[in-house]
Amino acid sequence: MIFIFLPLTGAIIGWITNVLAIRLLFRPLNPWRLWPLPITLQGLIPRRRAELAANIGEVVARELFSLDELPERLNFTQLQEEVKQLVKASVERWCEQKLNFLPAGVRNYCSRMLRDRVADEVALQFPLLAESVLTHIQQQVDVRAVVTEKVDALSLTEIENLVLQVAHRELKQIEWLGAVLGLIIGVLQAILTLFLGKA
Repeated sequence: MIFIFLPLTGAIIGWITNVLAIRLLFRPLNPWRLWPLPITLQGLIPRRRAELAANIGEVVARELFSLDELPERLNFTQLQEEVKQLVKASVERWCEQKLNFLPAGVRNYCSRMLRDRVADEVALQFPLLAESVLTHIQQQVDVRAVVTEKVDALSLTEIENLVLQVAHRELKQIEWLGAVLGLIIGVLQAILTLFLGKA
């Protein structure tokens, strides 16, 4: 009987303990005083929310995404060609609106000349323009601050749901691991009880 009762009890206790430990990462959301004791309960993540947001921002900025890597990730040749085509289309539209008083042949000739000249000049200046824009982005955008602000703006319930969605399977494995360890401890207790009972 002890080989059923002790392992089963150990498994249940191990499972419940791990379920509670995981829940206590998030709950209670707000500080909860255990009156009359001078103890306040609050989930680990709600209590350290600001620190967690700052740490996530720091890790993302340092390890995952840096604006310094942006130039290496961009295809400048493709961007240059796209900008050139956009400029050509814009100049053609402008010529259609502003040069409509000219005869069609003259208007088309002027439109083509102006379109090609402006597009070529913009394409020629594009590397300098792109470098200037990227420098301004790197100076003005703080990835760490943006990520920290976004994480800190999430409600505690949203953070909980996000973590549970991402790590649902792993958290379930931790719960069942508690049951397995409890079962093993229960079996060892039963063996020890049986051994000590004979002695």
